[in-house]
Amino acid sequence: MDIISLEKSHSLTQSVWSSEQIRVGERLAAASAGLTLFELMTRAGQAVFEQARSAWPQARCWWVFTGGGNNAGDGYVVARLAIEAGIQVQLIQMGDARRLRGDAATARDYYQAQGGVIGQLDQLYGQPDLIIDALLGTGLSGPLRSEVEQHIRRINQSSAPVLAIDLPSGLCADTGQILTEAVVADQTLCVIGLKAGLLTGRGPDVVGTLLLADLGMQTLLNKVLAQPPLASLMHWQQQRQALPARRRGAHKGEAGRLLIAGGNRGMNGAIRLAGEAALRCGTGLVRLVSHDSHAQLLNMMRPELMTAVFPEFSDWQWADALVLGPGLGRDDWSLALFEAALESDKPMVIDADALWWLAKRGISLPAQSPWVLTPHPGEAATLLQCTVADIEADRQAAARAIQQQYGGVVVLKGAGSLIVDERDVRLCHYGNSGMASGGMGDLLSGIIGAFMAQGLTPFNAASLAVCLHSLAGDMAATQGMRGLLASDLLSPLRSLINENDDYDNKHPEFVPG
Repeated sequence: MDIISLEKSHSLTQSVWSSEQIRVGERLAAASAGLTLFELMTRAGQAVFEQARSAWPQARCWWVFTGGGNNAGDGYVVARLAIEAGIQVQLIQMGDARRLRGDAATARDYYQAQGGVIGQLDQLYGQPDLIIDALLGTGLSGPLRSEVEQHIRRINQSSAPVLAIDLPSGLCADTGQILTEAVVADQTLCVIGLKAGLLTGRGPDVVGTLLLADLGMQTLLNKVLAQPPLASLMHWQQQRQALPARRRGAHKGEAGRLLIAGGNRGMNGAIRLAGEAALRCGTGLVRLVSHDSHAQLLNMMRPELMTAVFPEFSDWQWADALVLGPGLGRDDWSLALFEAALESDKPMVIDADALWWLAKRGISLPAQSPWVLTPHPGEAATLLQCTVADIEADRQAAARAIQQQYGGVVVLKGAGSLIVDERDVRLCHYGNSGMASGGMGDLLSGIIGAFMAQGLTPFNAASLAVCLHSLAGDMAATQGMRGLLASDLLSPLRSLINENDDYDNKHPEFVPG
């Protein structure tokens, strides 16, 4: 049975589903394929068992934690197969195993018929070589009971590797929220289709290496479900096809003109990073409109950048696209610059303090306007007048709410960045924690602006830019995530946009699993 990694683009890793879509779809798909749900459960357990043997071939003592739903049934299948392979198994049932119903009960009976013993948490002994997490399924919607927390803590206290079935217990499948505690897995084998919570919010903190076993169902899933997937997962091999073409005899005027407005007193670094990123992404001409206290210094550090001083500057029609916000600030000067730039009818990226001004002024944009808003969770909370916790509780709902209120395209930054317009959602699985440093957002706004200046639609420019920016961060992090600087991404940016379609095969070490 094939186990698919997210390392490379694959047709089965392009759709991200809600837990309800999977619940409904697996029944319809199984019926369409002439399979019972127990046969599907057996396939899932077989896939988990094979992955465990492949990843940890020397593990001879397994602990299998099971709960009360069908996820427990998967665990019983795994435990039975392990016994048949001569592996020592301690199965820990949370709650009364006699209360299991349906297919989970059948899997329990087959396990016991093979000589398997059902134990409780206080009966554990020794140390495992591997732990299988089959405690909770995809239906988690509220805080955990104390009994569940005890089992999760026992798993996390062990030094043994953990393989989670479908998703780590305690993680919300749809939102990536962890309400109390969650299993921290070394690997998570998602079955049938990818769930959104594995890829955004707190999901990346706990899933470890994410793998997919579609059980031969996902092609049928697309056919039997009336609704489209919740989101599309972006892969660099596909996204790079959107890179703007350039004819052999092209000149700089054909490669786009970008204005970047911001750079208040003491914040010239932000606008300079955005400008250099735009140049590295192929923009023909980039002009920085900033405060007069440092405008002349900016192109001394990077002479290819043109500069202008606000409020003297007024030629907003010069550009093909604008970026408004890097280093803008919140004083009278920044407000005047914000209002002057907003009068332009050019495609625009709104970032950083420009988002603060947008919320403060209560400005709404047309739903299909050529704008891209790029908030991090704190800025998103300001736009929606809520808390960061509210944003992180359901990132996709927050991104949709911002788009509905302010229009345009929304990029909600963070682990599992989301790109949302009035119809579609795209999700980026690249990136790493080393990118949690100052200037990364300025870099991204410059990249989005670069592609908009070169003619891409806001949605495609934002999608391409987020994918490129995150993957450049992964390339830069091969030398270590601690101390990673935004400027470290400039060289990988140029390398990536000049790579050919064999990139993933030539550099697998740069692509996270």
